Parts: sequence; structure tokens; C-alpha cells
Amino acid sequence: MPEEGVEPELKIRTPNGRIVTGRKLNFRVVREEWNEYELEDGTRLYVKLVLADVVRTNELSPIGEPVYRISSQNVVRTRVSKRALEEVKREIEKKSPEVG
Repeated sequence: MPEEGVEPELKIRTPNGRIVTGRKLNFRVVREEWNEYELEDGTRLYVKLVLADVVRTNELSPIGEPVYRISSQNVVRTRVSKRALEEVKREIEKKSPEVG
């Protein structure tokens, strides 16, 4: 029987198909920062990884540290440049059949 407040051991399938065991860990957010990228069309792309779950497996990495498996979601925002917006509008106009 697991200790009170301690998650029971889980079985996890790794990307290569192996089954490993581990334990889900609780966590608190210390800081979630946005990564900012400027695209060649002048658009700014902002990306942030948001952690959903963490499992510490009963495996060790090649350097002898525990292996952690995470579930996360990528959050994406954009600030579209005028140039990019104009280019897309021109492409849409080319493909749209004329009405009239």
C-alpha cells in the first residue's frame, strides 16, 4: 500500500515500446517564460511550454541520473507583421474566383 500523499507506481510505455515503471510527481510552477522568435516575414512568434505531468521513472540515464517523462502543451502566440498580412491577402485574392 502506498504512503499517504505518495502516488502509486505507474507503468509507462516509452517511445520505443518498452514498458518502464515510475511515479508521478507533483510540482509547482516557478517561472514560465515565453521564447520569442522573429520570422523572415517580420512576424514575431511567441512559444511557451506548459508542463502538465511529470513521472520519474525507475531508470537511470547514461550519466547515472533518474529519467523523467513529461507531458506538456505548447502555447503559441503571434504578432503578425504588416508585410506577412499583405502577402497572405495577395495569395488569397489570386486563388479566389471573381464574384460578379
